[in-house]
Amino acid sequence: MGLTGRGTHMVTVVSLLVALATLAVGLRLYARLKLRLKVQLDDYLCMGAWVCLIAMFIELILWCTIGGNGSHMQDLTLTEKLNFGKIFLANQFTYFVLCPTLRISILFFYRRIFSTPLFMHISAGLIALITLWGIGIFLTCALQCRPLKASWDPRVEATCIDTNTFFIVNQVFNVVMDFVMLALPLPIIWSLNRNWREKLALSGIFLLGGFVCFASIFRIVVLFYIDPADTTYTIFQATLWTHIEPAVGMTCACLPSLRGLIPRFYGRRSRSDRSSNNNNNNKLYGDSSSRDRRSNKRASEFYNMSQHLYTTRQESDENLVSCKRGDSSNDAEEGIRVHTDIRVSRQETDFRRDVITSPTKDV
Repeated sequence: MGLTGRGTHMVTVVSLLVALATLAVGLRLYARLKLRLKVQLDDYLCMGAWVCLIAMFIELILWCTIGGNGSHMQDLTLTEKLNFGKIFLANQFTYFVLCPTLRISILFFYRRIFSTPLFMHISAGLIALITLWGIGIFLTCALQCRPLKASWDPRVEATCIDTNTFFIVNQVFNVVMDFVMLALPLPIIWSLNRNWREKLALSGIFLLGGFVCFASIFRIVVLFYIDPADTTYTIFQATLWTHIEPAVGMTCACLPSLRGLIPRFYGRRSRSDRSSNNNNNNKLYGDSSSRDRRSNKRASEFYNMSQHLYTTRQESDENLVSCKRGDSSNDAEEGIRVHTDIRVSRQETDFRRDVITSPTKDV
């Protein structure tokens, strides 16, 4: 059986979004290699989620070609109906691995940038919660029918859970987590000593994930469209948004790492703006300890990295990250020299653990 009109629509839309997510992941890795930075845990998790996304896309193609997704139940052969159930089950397992992995990847990325005590506790709690929930959902999926074969073969006598309720409960959890993670970095970003335009631009990168929240909510709505009497036809919307949600989420998760690869929207920051970084004593999440200030500084360095990553081909690799501080005019009378700063931190961050080289020529 070939692709139906609905099948063609699903494959076309999802293929474009998967291609966009693949490009985003590729550029994310390119940015790290270009900066000669170590690939971190959040990058590996993102790549793992990408593998699951590709697997879901392959399943979708099979689902629409040999599984009858998008066709009326009465038009399918018994083999196609069985294929529909088998691929549906495989798609569930892949989705239940992909979504927690992607969310945990985002949280580990946050932890490399923002490390105030309260933020670290909250993010650690969220990682534990999402991990436990993901394990529970995966096991529930594996035990949804006893025996499991009944989930794709209606001829088998078995005891099964209400899968539609199961999907809705899981999706409600996903929506809550999406909103929590969307808001999590904003207090620290708005505590930086930057003008409001820069804060708004940086916040906008994270807030682009708001579309994922919309996709998660809409997926709950379309789950109610499924008619058990004609599942293969009425599952169209649910299938489509099940694939849209993680593809868009993955693209948005990579955006903060890609900001420096595009031309700077703003010009170079003023000297007073750069110098204000060194005097940042704002409270982050209600804590004014030295660790808070280090986290604020790290967030500023993340901003600096994204600002200075964009460069011309004539510039050396050492100039890809330029974290200049203060005024260099004091060294103007000391001739020409090349100065290399090497900063190492105990915390594994892109900006303090890895070697950051900033050559400065003073004339």
